[in-house]
Amino acid sequence: MTTKQKTSHGTGIMNKLRDKMPYIIIFLIIAFVGLIVFEWGMNYVGLRGGEQVIFGKVNGEEITYQEYEKTLQQQVETMRQQNGNKDIDDAMMEQIKEQVWNSMVQQTLTRQEIDRLGIKVSDAEILEIIYNRPEQLPEAIRRNFVDSTGAFNGEFYQQALGMKTKEATQFWNEVEKYMREVLVAEKLQNYITSSVLVTENEVLQKYKDDNIKAAFNFAFLDVNSVTDTTLFTPTEDELKTYYNEHKDEFKQEEAVKFKYVIFSDSPTAEDSSALFKQMELLVRDFKEAKTDDSTLIKFVNENSATQFNPDFQKPNQISVTGKQALNFLFDSKPGDVSNILVDQDGYKLIRVLDIKEGEDPFVNAGHILINFGTDTAAAKKQAEEILKRAKNGEDFDKLAYDLSQDPSAKQNSGNLGWFMKGAMVKEFEDAAMKGSVGDIIGPVKTQFGFHIIKIKGKSKKEFKFAEVRKPVTAGQRTKDIARKKAQEFLSDVQNGAILDSLAKHMMMGAFSTPEVAKGGFVPGAGQNKSIIEFGLNNKKNSLFGPVKVQGGYGVYMITERIPEGYKNYDSVKNTLVKSKVAQKKKFDYIAKVAGEMKGKIGGGEISAVQESYPMYTFGKADSVSYGKPDAKIGLDYPVYAEIFSSQPGVVSNPIKGMRGYYIIKTLWVTPFDQNDYLIKQADLRKQLTSSKKQQVVQEWMNNLTNNAKIVDNRDKYL
Repeated sequence: MTTKQKTSHGTGIMNKLRDKMPYIIIFLIIAFVGLIVFEWGMNYVGLRGGEQVIFGKVNGEEITYQEYEKTLQQQVETMRQQNGNKDIDDAMMEQIKEQVWNSMVQQTLTRQEIDRLGIKVSDAEILEIIYNRPEQLPEAIRRNFVDSTGAFNGEFYQQALGMKTKEATQFWNEVEKYMREVLVAEKLQNYITSSVLVTENEVLQKYKDDNIKAAFNFAFLDVNSVTDTTLFTPTEDELKTYYNEHKDEFKQEEAVKFKYVIFSDSPTAEDSSALFKQMELLVRDFKEAKTDDSTLIKFVNENSATQFNPDFQKPNQISVTGKQALNFLFDSKPGDVSNILVDQDGYKLIRVLDIKEGEDPFVNAGHILINFGTDTAAAKKQAEEILKRAKNGEDFDKLAYDLSQDPSAKQNSGNLGWFMKGAMVKEFEDAAMKGSVGDIIGPVKTQFGFHIIKIKGKSKKEFKFAEVRKPVTAGQRTKDIARKKAQEFLSDVQNGAILDSLAKHMMMGAFSTPEVAKGGFVPGAGQNKSIIEFGLNNKKNSLFGPVKVQGGYGVYMITERIPEGYKNYDSVKNTLVKSKVAQKKKFDYIAKVAGEMKGKIGGGEISAVQESYPMYTFGKADSVSYGKPDAKIGLDYPVYAEIFSSQPGVVSNPIKGMRGYYIIKTLWVTPFDQNDYLIKQADLRKQLTSSKKQQVVQEWMNNLTNNAKIVDNRDKYL
């Protein structure tokens, strides 16, 4: 190769690295998080800096608000991109916040443990791999040096190593940082999992579970087939006896009850108006954006909650929340641009790119449903009377709203939107597909009742269009007002106002929670650890808030503290004890029936008694194993233990399973194949080792977290 060719080739390599540089650096920063079987997340990207706001602590080490907020925004942006630039709703945002916090706590704990153990990586270890053992480089680095066939290009790699340009130096500096974290992680993982051992018996059992198969006939006596509950109503003595003999089932963790008020931060008319003005500013550019290049696509992707869709869309793909959009599309021609449309899922601008006739017919219909009730003839007569009124010109939507017994009619006035074949039950679909636009048909009988159907539209049209959609969301002013109201409410109650009375005066609801224990669910706030910890560590009538919850800001008051112990008999008698005793009596009854059935079967065929016991399930399972159990039975261990240990051709005694009793007759069991086992042995050991390591690492992290001193002040700052 000439000097000129080498220079040219080197420039090409450098261009490739320079082009990839932002992506490589980003990848190197985040790849370490998923390096091994759990998230390590070392903090080596320099997030600390600027004003230090104490936000939380882990064993005395601060987590600042700036760190948390930056990481949170990165994660939110990642989620938006994964979801097609859709807005993150409150529920998803709360999940992300919790995940980011937990991740940062685990990052800090892991780093502290690495320091405590003195785990370090020398420069020589890193350089040894980079220069002499590139085959051991992590895939995140190796993939930058592959040829068109996917093979590692050693010549390309060596040339990149020798480059001294600014870009190359920056790249290799990032590789060195990443390699240091990789090797530290590997050393820590080896330390944690050094005691993991997989025995020969474990490997053998895994092989048997996956490869030894059986076929069997069975009878299944499901306890849920017992419908006459009066036979199993427990007596008071039976209830008390069960409670006293099974007290451990009624253990009570320390718990707390709250009363709470939520101050909504839902979008207001002001938010809607502000969004409408934003949409007005987009109209001109949306109309003028070109379709023959990427201008229109870019405009949509930058300004809409949904990404540009280049495909033709069928009417039923434009959901019922898009009623105005559908009306516009059906009345439009290619090139038309809508005014601002107001639909249930937001404000929209639509530009029609193309319309074509598809193959599938679609119907737009409304319906009025009259349930059968206890008198089918009366229901049909009522449906016929409504049909007559509709055909005489009364407003169909109003009739549906007033008279339809479909629960959704109060929201949609009976409108079903556009649907195609296969979407409705056959009788309804046949009537709708045969009708013409404007027809009112009925009564049509289905399994749900009698329907009166109005055909509002029929079409085979499919649409290609650009859409800018923005959902109405609460602005910062709306959120600030809600939080201020919650703060004022909290202050008034702290100063002596009665929570219930004040809420009633403000025409707001004050709600009570059931018992909430550690790790439980707080109505209105979900699994909010801060609220629960506050409740478990403070006195009755103590107040907490304002706290951001889904849909607004909450103020919580402790109304009761429940100590650890056993639940009072009277409090669980009807809710828990009665159902447990009734279930036990059902099992006892089924056991008796199963014994009688076994006596009739003797040593014959199980299916011979099927006619005598039509309420139970009889069947055959073929080629099942512990790894792939029968779909009808599931993995019921006592049953499978009998299947694989019994002699073929022998009818078993009744076997108690999780859902009832079984009688089985094993037909055949595959023999153990020593040669096949030896072939698969190494891979099975590897699988079990990996699984055990994951478990050990998770237990290690849980132990670190449970024993750490963690201060969580999020609710004071967010």
